[in-house]
Amino acid sequence: MSAIARVLFLKSPSSVSPKTLQRIASSSTTSSSSSTSSLLKRGRARTQTQQTKTPKTRTMASTPKNDEQLNAQEAILKGMQDSTEPTIFDKIVSKEIPATVLYEDNLAMAFKDVNPVAKTHFLVIPKIKAGLSQLSKANEDHKMLLGHCMYVAQMVAKQEKLEKGFRVVINDGVDGCQSVYHLHLHVIGGQQLSWPPGC
Repeated sequence: MSAIARVLFLKSPSSVSPKTLQRIASSSTTSSSSSTSSLLKRGRARTQTQQTKTPKTRTMASTPKNDEQLNAQEAILKGMQDSTEPTIFDKIVSKEIPATVLYEDNLAMAFKDVNPVAKTHFLVIPKIKAGLSQLSKANEDHKMLLGHCMYVAQMVAKQEKLEKGFRVVINDGVDGCQSVYHLHLHVIGGQQLSWPPGC
């Protein structure tokens, strides 16, 4: 018996004839089966729509914000034109030539100088030269990279226990005694340095 027939029967059982009850029951069965099938169809359609609209998700390793900034800067530098010749430093970056590496990230590398002029002497170089064969070739696009190299210089100086002080030197061009045309910072310390340097 359908819910409608039951309600009618409970309200006044004597006034509802058996034929009426039968008619209500059969019509409600037909309508309930047709409404059930239409509900099923709508449910299937909704599921298919959801399946097509749901984007596929990828699990990515979480990267610290600073690393993302380095990645972005790396992409910019790689896109910059560099017509300069590869140097010994490019070979150190690509691991073709060994070096005592003290620090490395996406943009910079610090390693010990093979010809030290003080107890502690290391170099900091940009890993992607991006036209920076020397400091005088820098333009506005290089500002972040130059700042990053300076930051790495002080960070590695602390790591190398240069708390009492150190010197950062950049040689530029012939008069500046530049021997490798790939921008590099000399970080010198571990002893009392004199002034003026090298004049």
